[in-house]
Amino acid sequence: MRQSGQRARRALGAARRRWRNRDSPLLSVVIPVYNGAAFIEESLRSVVDQQYRSVEIVVVDDGSTDDSLAIARAFAASHPHVTVLSQPNGGVGVARSTGTAAATGDYLTFVDADDLVTPSGIQTAMDTLRRSGSDVSVMPYQRLEGDVVRPPAPWIRALHAQPAEAVGLAERPDVLLSAIPGGKIFRRSFWDEHELVYPTVLLAGDQRVAAEAFLKARSIDITGDVGYTWRRQATSISQGHVTAAAVHARQDAIDAVLEILEPLPVAREERILQYLRHNIPNSLLKLERADDEYLDALIERVPRIVAAAPPGRYAAEVPAQYRVLYALLAAGDHAPIWRFVRAEGMQPEMHPSGDEPAGRTAYLPGWQVDDVPPEAYVLTDEQTSARAVVRGVRQEAGDLVLDVAAWFPTIEMIAPTLSVKTDGDLVDVAPGAEPHVVTSRQGAQRRYAGSGWTLTFKGAARRAPRSVTLTLEDGPRSGTVTASIPR
Repeated sequence: MRQSGQRARRALGAARRRWRNRDSPLLSVVIPVYNGAAFIEESLRSVVDQQYRSVEIVVVDDGSTDDSLAIARAFAASHPHVTVLSQPNGGVGVARSTGTAAATGDYLTFVDADDLVTPSGIQTAMDTLRRSGSDVSVMPYQRLEGDVVRPPAPWIRALHAQPAEAVGLAERPDVLLSAIPGGKIFRRSFWDEHELVYPTVLLAGDQRVAAEAFLKARSIDITGDVGYTWRRQATSISQGHVTAAAVHARQDAIDAVLEILEPLPVAREERILQYLRHNIPNSLLKLERADDEYLDALIERVPRIVAAAPPGRYAAEVPAQYRVLYALLAAGDHAPIWRFVRAEGMQPEMHPSGDEPAGRTAYLPGWQVDDVPPEAYVLTDEQTSARAVVRGVRQEAGDLVLDVAAWFPTIEMIAPTLSVKTDGDLVDVAPGAEPHVVTSRQGAQRRYAGSGWTLTFKGAARRAPRSVTLTLEDGPRSGTVTASIPR
């Protein structure tokens, strides 16, 4: 009986969506595929099953040597709005261009063959575009690692925590954080007017299209409904290469983007800081498995980006470990760089910190030894802000009991206290639970003494909240953070 009711509700929902989309503009979904037999059907299914119904799907097989083409054609046989094209292997950029040329919709979006779209994100974005008249819509994207869906990265969450309609790049330069092809919808007339095209170069080349589109768009929408699921592959081109050539390719893309943004200095400055906070650190972390040639490429290319950053924001926003390493790269001496990397210098949570004249300082490898200014070791506010996680939840005689860790990264607490914001619940807060433990990439551990707590919500087991807001204090240091409660 319950299943019958669920089917009826789903059918009613589908009928409502069809009615809602009866006069909707056509959205073309271009899906390039090369040897994606393991995922292409799942990707297609996600597009077919999502809520926005006025779609055409153009699959471009780029000379696959596996069963990708056969799977796509079999799927298209039972879905008349799916078209399958085939061409000799030319690269993903060429395949996207082939699909775009064949697409007939008023709007255009791209989905990689191993990625997925969410049930509601496209519907939300298209509804917003129809209201705003914008040229581009940007949706949050989450990650799929194996069978586990991870939430959007913190910087993507921060971007989409402030949805906006019909804004310009000057108003929201933070939108440049969203540089992957997925999770965006383009007005087709806008795409054609500016002759946008994805490059044939694979490594980081997609960033240029995003920057050019954001700069030239008359207006942009930023939505809050996750629309895209990016599958993180162990062999991903963007994730894996540890070669000097890969460094130069990434830096070439950065240089190209910064050149595109030159007409809008506020956006260019923002993108430089984004690169130094998020993108270039990805290359720095690869030093843990790189060679001297790779390091030489970083020494050659990275300091010029650092030199272009606005100094005040650079000191306040770029994490200390990267500012130290950037200073070492500028000096160009291999020995202190390798020493810093091998002593886990890029993991400040593994090292002590203290108050120095320049500010709260991380005593990273090379402190007071290497020729690096003391201010480079000063932690940003974000690096010392309170953290909390609910590690476990259980019921005891009608009470809700939470195992919580709350701590300040890099800081040894002396006499911490924890308070809980509630809607009237009586809560017991007891210290002494197992402390939070950080494990480095090399396997070392640091235990944050005093960080473990047990919270007992009296009589709240049957109405468990979804999250808990905590205020951690230790002497003059204080921070409030909200942590999700596992279900």
